This record gives sequence, C-alpha cells and structure tokens, in this order.
Amino acid sequence: MLVKSKNEIVFVCSNCGNEFNKWQGQCPACGEWNSLKEAPKVQNTKSGKSGGGQNGITKIKVINLGDISFEDNNSNSYISTNIREFDRVLGKGVVRGSLILLAGEPGVGKSTLVTQAAINLMTDKKVLYVDGEETASQVALRVRRLGGKQEKIEVLETNNIDDLEAMEQRVKDVYDLVLVDSVQVMRAEGVSGLAGSPSQIREVTLRLLKLAKSSGVAIILLGHVTKEGEIAGPKMLEHMVDVVLYFEGEKNTELRILQGTKNRFGAADEVGVFRMGEKGLVEMGGDKINLTEDGEGVGSGVSIVMEGSRPMAIEVQALVTESFSPAPRRVFSGIDFNRGQILVAVTQKVLGVPLYKFDVVVAVAGGIRISDTGADLAIVGAIYSSYKNKPIGGGNRVALVGEVSLLGGVKKVRNMEKRKSEARALGRELVEVTKIGEIKKFLAE
Repeated sequence: MLVKSKNEIVFVCSNCGNEFNKWQGQCPACGEWNSLKEAPKVQNTKSGKSGGGQNGITKIKVINLGDISFEDNNSNSYISTNIREFDRVLGKGVVRGSLILLAGEPGVGKSTLVTQAAINLMTDKKVLYVDGEETASQVALRVRRLGGKQEKIEVLETNNIDDLEAMEQRVKDVYDLVLVDSVQVMRAEGVSGLAGSPSQIREVTLRLLKLAKSSGVAIILLGHVTKEGEIAGPKMLEHMVDVVLYFEGEKNTELRILQGTKNRFGAADEVGVFRMGEKGLVEMGGDKINLTEDGEGVGSGVSIVMEGSRPMAIEVQALVTESFSPAPRRVFSGIDFNRGQILVAVTQKVLGVPLYKFDVVVAVAGGIRISDTGADLAIVGAIYSSYKNKPIGGGNRVALVGEVSLLGGVKKVRNMEKRKSEARALGRELVEVTKIGEIKKFLAE
C-alpha cells in the first residue's frame, strides 16, 4: 500500500479555504470547528526549470501604466447588456476579461437574468453557455420564451472545466461572453473532492479567472447560496472574482433585487430593481422606486433608504405579540439580526415597552435586504406601532428616516436632501426627530 508522506498533504478548511500543515479541531483563520479536511498538496513548478527563456529562466513582462491609453482602452472595455438596471449595478456594463459571480437562491431567476443579458448583449460576437445543470434543449426553450434569437447563443453541455479550457482559442475568437451555470457543479480533473467541495470550487474558479484574463472574454459565474444566505463554498471564492452580485427576492412575489457587494470596476453598493413577469424580468427603472405595500396600517413603518446612489421607499412591518415562552422569540428578515436586537433593546429601554415578555417579528416588505441605518427609525416606529396597536402618522403619509443610537438619540444620515425629495415625490412627509421618544406624537389617537 502506498502511503503519502506528511509533505504531500495539507489540511484545507471547508469554510474559508485556508490551508494548514497539520490538523486542528478549530480553524485558526475563521474559527469554524471540525472544518479541516485532508487534501493533496499542490506542487509548484519553479520558474528556473520551466523553460521559455535563456538559461531556462521565464521572461517576466512589466507594463508601465503610462503606456496605456485610458480613453481608447475604456471605450472598448465595457459591453452593454442593454438592460439598464443590470448595467447600473455592474458600473457601465460587462467589463471584458472580468470574472463576475452572480449568486442567489434556487428559483429566484438567476438563469433568466443572465440569459436575457446574453440575448441583449450589444456585440457582434456570440455567447457561450456552459451548462452543467440543464441540456441545450432546455436552454433553447428559455431563450424562446424570452423572445431571443437562439442562434446567438451556443451551449456546451459539460460540468468539466477541462472541456472549456480545451477550446480556449475558440473562446477568444468567437465569443464575447461566457456563462457558467454553476460553479457548484463544475469540477476539475486531478483535484480531490466531489463537485461543489471547497477544493473543487477553488480550482475551478482559479482556472476560470485565468481563462478570462488570458482571452479577454468576460465570464459570468452562477453560484448557489446556503440556507443562511451566504454563497456556498469557501469565502475565498468571493475574493478571487472581480464582481460579486446577489439576486434576491421572495419566490411568491414578483419583486427581484440585484445588489452588488463587490465591484472592482464601480460602486459596490448599487442596486437594480426588477419584476418577474411571464416573459422574463422587467426593469423597474426610473427615479422613483416605491417598494412599499400597505404603508399605513398598524405595525408598519415607511422609510427612504439609500441603496447606492438611488433613494428607495421601503416598508418595514413589525409584529409584537405576547409570548408564552421563557425566552421570547426575535425574528428579523431583511435586516441584520444583531442590528435588530439592538433596536429592540433600545425601544424597550427608552420607550418603556416591556418587550422582554413579547415575541418580536420584523420584516422588510418584498423580501429584500437593507443595510442603510437610515431605516432604524422606521423599524423602531413599526415595533412601537404594533405594541400600541395604532398606525403611524394619524392618517398622514409619513416617512421615518434616522439612525438610532444606543441612548435613544436619532442621528441624521447621508443624502437627506435626496431622501426628502423622494418622499415629496411619493406624497409623503419626511419626519425628522432627535429622539425616538418623539415617535409617540405620530401615532394615531
């Protein structure tokens, strides 16, 4: 029996992807327990033995940035998808030679979005769809349903990255965009682990990145998410790609949000808004985006948040009900859990609400996630409204904007003028207070 020496193996963390020479119960990098798995060590070839230059030394090419014509390069670097909301999140469009990761829950519409982008891509070249989850016939049915030309898209039915690398020259000559669906089903020969394992995802992504840079062809990589909403696979995946996009929304509603969390070519916090229709995704572009549903009832608070450079009206809904458990429940959807816990504690302390014996459920209408702290006041208002069983505004259409401090103060947030203008355009009065206690006067009598 052949026994591997200690120098031939490493231990890879299945959570963060870091490598270690010996096994440990807890990963020193990310703190995850029992996540280190044995894997073969990748042997690096020394440049002195690789050839390609005099005396076996590889020539290294150094580029002076002053030699690059920015204007000429910039005009040819972006390809428009002809979907304004998609281009807005990407910056100006798809950057040639970039690797883009698009993640989202199953059934949210990831494949529909990239197929529409492929159909509308403003280029004379074709698009290659590398599909490890569907057949060419299934892709053709989706293209036909979306009203696109089938001959513009070619399909490679494989889940082996070696098959795509074998046609590198064709990729460079024939295509302007490559779609890979998905990174979790692709695998590389000679690498241990099943498709979707950290070692396979890391190797596949590394090869796709190399292909994108060497060919100058943009690659959009679809990814799955875990039940916690994180991208499945090692965290290193997000570090390796150029752009990370999340596509989210409740499957039982039409609203879909495309949100960037990383972008080497533009703002990382821009948002695109769509509605899912019978014939694909429909843009909700324009200056005024109103994502509120009821907006006037008990337990409802409306706020104007800034997602990227765009103000958006959102609705926060809260339910406060008596708890029969020794540990009342705290459920938050669409906002950070820890932030929600803090706002519940501040509401109890400052407004004198005994939430320690009540279950508190808070959700952002439409199933979207928000990170803007300007929605804090609306969250507190919705909780207080539900507890008092009285709507906010007393019949008036108001919007609550402000960041809540631990002491119950309300701080102004950025772009207040934009928020006020958006509120007026939607027929709402933007409420400005200095302490959350002032919310009481906005409840209906």
